[in-house]
Amino acid sequence: MTQRILIALTLLALAGCPAPNDRPDNGDPTESPDGDPVAVCLEGDIFVADGAVTLPAPEGPVDAHEIADLRAEAHDGCDRFVIDLATEDGDPATGAGDIEAEFLREMGVVRVTLRDVEMVHADATDASFDGPLAGAAYAVWAPEGRWTYVDLHLSDPAEAHVFVLQDPARVVVDLRPGGGEIPGPPTTTDRVVVLEPRTGDASYPLTVAGYSRLFEANTVVRLEQNGQEVSSDFTTATAWADAWGHYSLTISDGPTGPVTLHVGEHSARDGTWSGAEIQLNMQ
Repeated sequence: MTQRILIALTLLALAGCPAPNDRPDNGDPTESPDGDPVAVCLEGDIFVADGAVTLPAPEGPVDAHEIADLRAEAHDGCDRFVIDLATEDGDPATGAGDIEAEFLREMGVVRVTLRDVEMVHADATDASFDGPLAGAAYAVWAPEGRWTYVDLHLSDPAEAHVFVLQDPARVVVDLRPGGGEIPGPPTTTDRVVVLEPRTGDASYPLTVAGYSRLFEANTVVRLEQNGQEVSSDFTTATAWADAWGHYSLTISDGPTGPVTLHVGEHSARDGTWSGAEIQLNMQ
C-alpha cells in the first residue's frame, strides 16, 4: 500500500491535460497563477482518430515490470488516462520500454501494448471512470507472448494523443471529442467482456473475441435459437488469476435469424451457467 501511495504522490502533477506550449520537456503541466494545473486539451494534428499511433523508440534503461495503476480524470474539454508502471520491487519505474498504441475505432478502444511489462498489480487489472470520454480500462495478457496490453474503452466519440513519459515511467492517453461515430459499448459482466460481436446484425464465420477472468481460463461460447442450444465450443484465455485473459473463437456456420450468443462458464460446483448474453440477427 505504501508503494502505491508513493506512486500516486509522485505522479500527482499529471492531473491536467496541458496545451503543447505549456508543457515542459518532462511532460508535467504548468500551473496557473492560483496554483491549479492547466487543464486544456492539446491541439493540432498529433491526435489520431483511427489506426496506429506513432511513438518514438524507447531510450535509456528499461525497468518497467508491472502495471501499477490505471487512472483517468476529466478536464475542461478533455480526458486524460494514465498507465502507471512499477519495477519488479514495486517502486516507480524510470523507463517504460517498448510501447505500441493503436486506435481500434471499430471497437471504440484505444489499445496500448507494453512489450516489456510482465505483471499486473492486483488492484490494477481494470477500472471504471466517470469522464465523458474515458469509460473503462482493462489490463490483458496478450495472446502473442509474455507481455500485456491495456484497452481503454471510450464512452463517446473521441480522438487520442498517446505519449510516453519517463522517470517515473507512465503512458498517457489524452482524449478530445471528435473522430466520428464509435460502436455501442461491448457486453460486459464482472468476469467477461465481449468485444466482438456487438448486439445486432452479424454473419458467419462469426468471430467471438474479448477478455475474461473465468475459472482456469476456460471460456465457453454457445449459440441458442428459440431456447435450444445449436452450437457450443470453448477456448482457453491467456489468463484468469493475475489479469484479464484474451480469448478468440470462430463459429464457422450456424442458423440464420435471431440467435442468442452466450460467453461464460459452467460452475465447477453445480454446473450452473453464468456469463454474458448478446442478441444477434444472423444473416
